[in-house]
Amino acid sequence: MTSRLRNALLHLLVLAALALPGPGAARASAEPHTITGSYLTTNPIYPLIGGDFAAVLYDLAGEIQRDYAFVPAPESQVLGKLEGGITGGRYTLELPAVPAGTLLDFDGDSASPPAVQVYTAGITVDYLGDAYVNRGETLINASVALEPLSQDMIGGRVVVWSAADGELFPSGLGADGDAFTADDPLMPLPAGWSVVALDAEPFAILREPAVEVPIIESVGALNDYSALGYRAAWDRFFARVRETYPFSAEKRIDWDALDAELTPLVDRVQNDLEYHLVIARFGELLADTHVNYVSVPVLQNLLIGGIGVSSLTLTDDGEVVITGLVPNSAATRVGMRIGDALLEIDGAPAAQALDDTPLLISSASTPHGRTFMQAMTLLQGRVGSTVRVRWTGAEGEQQATLRRGPDAAALLIALGGAGSPGRVVEGHMLPSGLGYIRVRSFAQEVSAAADLFARALDDLIAAGAPGVIIDVRANSGGIPQLAMAMAGHFFTGYERVVDFYYADGEGNFDYRGFIEILVSEPHYNGPVAVLVDSMTGSASDMFVYAMHTGQRAIVVGHTPTGGFTGEVSDGQYLLPGALTIQVPTGRPVDPLTGATVLEGAGVAPDVRVPLTRASVLSPEDEVLEAAEAALLGLLGD
Repeated sequence: MTSRLRNALLHLLVLAALALPGPGAARASAEPHTITGSYLTTNPIYPLIGGDFAAVLYDLAGEIQRDYAFVPAPESQVLGKLEGGITGGRYTLELPAVPAGTLLDFDGDSASPPAVQVYTAGITVDYLGDAYVNRGETLINASVALEPLSQDMIGGRVVVWSAADGELFPSGLGADGDAFTADDPLMPLPAGWSVVALDAEPFAILREPAVEVPIIESVGALNDYSALGYRAAWDRFFARVRETYPFSAEKRIDWDALDAELTPLVDRVQNDLEYHLVIARFGELLADTHVNYVSVPVLQNLLIGGIGVSSLTLTDDGEVVITGLVPNSAATRVGMRIGDALLEIDGAPAAQALDDTPLLISSASTPHGRTFMQAMTLLQGRVGSTVRVRWTGAEGEQQATLRRGPDAAALLIALGGAGSPGRVVEGHMLPSGLGYIRVRSFAQEVSAAADLFARALDDLIAAGAPGVIIDVRANSGGIPQLAMAMAGHFFTGYERVVDFYYADGEGNFDYRGFIEILVSEPHYNGPVAVLVDSMTGSASDMFVYAMHTGQRAIVVGHTPTGGFTGEVSDGQYLLPGALTIQVPTGRPVDPLTGATVLEGAGVAPDVRVPLTRASVLSPEDEVLEAAEAALLGLLGD
């Protein structure tokens, strides 16, 4: 027998021995073999992202130790089966004979080695290549209940494995009311698997072969106040937002003044429309594009009527230029043409009328973002109402009074509802010889997007692209970690981009984790340009911010990025009249300085393309052309 063959056989024998339960660890008949449970997801974000979801047995050591850099080993995870969709259903997980997770010690006895593993059943979304929880991914729901603000573990059920009889484990929440803290009383565990019910007092050990372990939506659940009266819902909503909104200091928000202005208005409302307009006013005062509100009464009564002007652009010179028209509409019938400039609207100068337009769909974090939102609704109104318009174009000055008809084109185009068809990520070679990748969203096809990006980049590398342009214009965000995985193709090491802070329920904001560049293959080391606009926001803002790190990429655009970066998953609300609204709860800060980043500012372009009447009418994509020129200049062409 050769030494190579002998070593291989010895290696196989060692692996076989490790796979067998050791002395005293035989699987008892009463020991849980299977866990099952129901789950329910009320958060409105997850059903929209086109993701693949899975049930997983997840090592809880990182949460117990408050180690936000913890990544569970792949061999410690067990995938289960889901029956149902992300909004609800049941799962089943088979427990392994011997798990491979993190060993913990709860008795504080340094003489005995750690011998207890603690798991939660959870639901995860796959956006980095497989159903396992990888670096940069996390659970969206778990079987352990978390206090929404502090995120302390306060209930639910955990799945525990003990190497031997008598290992100690918490038996109660202790005086602080939180599990897995120093004041917890202890109890002995039986060897093998147990399910521990943290809601019982003392904790109950469940040892049936099949144990029910429900998955709980304790963080990120929809805050549903829709069954309350107007004032009661407002009070609940305002109190929670006042406590959790992460940018109060940066935006100098006077909550008492807001209360004094808006609560009397709430007391006077008579219907859903009036109530929703108060909420829209509240959102506008926060100056945050992530604060958006979908109101059917507002749309039906104030925004669904139009004259056929589908898009407007405010130039650097202050001209309000028509950049989109609906064929055979009221506007075209009176002679309006693309490229005409509005002069007056109902007697007010067009630029002033634009600036005075209320934000009825979304707030805005930046001046350029505000202009975009206002242009969307400037000429919209109630169906049947009229608007008096004066404009100028090739035929000189003209004016007309137009009656609004059913017309949602401006809203659809601005919100992406009439965008170009295609997959969420697409790439090709440009005639210039440079590569181009369009990323439409980080919130669509999320289980395919990372792979689509990798394949598109791989094709460009194979074609010999000396530089690559990444277009994230009109990409309003999604999952930051997905964005960081795409950014990771252009870096050789993991790099922390932002830390996140959240309200702790005691008047402070505490650190809750970080977002980092996630190194990905294939790697590209050539020059890169990123195209941006005022709606490049949220996860896209972070993508651009990461790509701008160390000047890895040139940023090109008419404006900075959108500058809206608060984390929103736990800030979803439903108010009376079926009004949905989201308000951020997490604040991104620089890991070194602790300063808030991006929100209200965005990333300024390195190459700013002037926004003129000629440029908005040009059939060419001047931002793309500027990016090509910048990259070719770097390459010496």
